[in-house]
Amino acid sequence: MATKIETADITLIVDKREDKGTNPSGRLRAEGRVPAVVYGGDKPPVPISVDELAVKEILKQEAGENTIFLLKLKGTKEERRAMIKELQVDPISGHFIHIDFIRVTAGHKLNVSIRIDLIGDCVGVRHGGRIDFVSRDLSVEVLPRHMFDHVDVDISDMEIGDVVTVADLEDKIPESAKFLEDPARVVVVVEQPRLIE
Repeated sequence: MATKIETADITLIVDKREDKGTNPSGRLRAEGRVPAVVYGGDKPPVPISVDELAVKEILKQEAGENTIFLLKLKGTKEERRAMIKELQVDPISGHFIHIDFIRVTAGHKLNVSIRIDLIGDCVGVRHGGRIDFVSRDLSVEVLPRHMFDHVDVDISDMEIGDVVTVADLEDKIPESAKFLEDPARVVVVVEQPRLIE
């Protein structure tokens, strides 16, 4: 079952970014701000900067990167619903290097990555099998108002040799949504343990 997201009233105040390049971006990061760009909505991209801690608060929401929030340009009345499209993180420091935001427009579908959660006590495991969780995230196209954060896959009745594919999950997502994956892609399989010679 897919868990629908209620859009929280989260506002992210952003500054317009005039200076582009390595040095200005480095100065922004030193101030605790992250260079970013807002795309989509049939409008040109806008370079901005955001407070890193404010973005981390958004990521703590149940929907994580799929949280829809209000982007408000500091000192103006300009505001727009948006979500995080791509987040670049420094692998050593853990600080954000750059963020791409996408404008959320009513009636326009979004492409998002949705988490798959396994639930239940698998019969096949009790009979000596093992679970291979092949696809933990799947790409989905969905209308913003039908946004959901994960899909539950009940593995209780799975026996050794049973497989769940993307096609098996079609009825677990909203009607307006569709998977952007091969329907035959395996999500989870209960395997017979390999014998060690």
